[in-house]
Amino acid sequence: MKRTAHPKSSLLGSAIRFHGHLGPYLVLGLRMGVVAKRILQPRRRHDLSVTIWTKQSPPESCMLDGIQISSGCTLGKGNLRVRKASQVQARFRKGSRVIFMKPTKATGKVLLRISRRTPENEVKKLGLSLGSMPERDLLIVRHGTHTRFST
Repeated sequence: MKRTAHPKSSLLGSAIRFHGHLGPYLVLGLRMGVVAKRILQPRRRHDLSVTIWTKQSPPESCMLDGIQISSGCTLGKGNLRVRKASQVQARFRKGSRVIFMKPTKATGKVLLRISRRTPENEVKKLGLSLGSMPERDLLIVRHGTHTRFST
């Protein structure tokens, strides 16, 4: 069974309590962390690490909280690193295994509708829509090399 960020999900509830509200970047981060854990299957709390490329201010930076909640990678443990970039993507690593993720074009279109001025009810609605998207429509996942997607 695939875990997603549906409204009744305990994972989503934990993320909302931690972050303070529901939004699409929070959900995107949650889904990325869930996918990374499913693929890489970390067994111990320090097995997994992530580097995230994003703008370092809201709404894009909200993704960081979702990734922390779902992946267990945190700034405090030092297994989450953030790099400034104009486009969102993440590299998850467990030992020598590496996966890269970025939003699909369809997801990007949803994310472009969000700004600091977007009404809260619209932000929540867009977050729920990303929570219910099939994984293949939400994320591009690439296995392998140690370089990120070209921007």
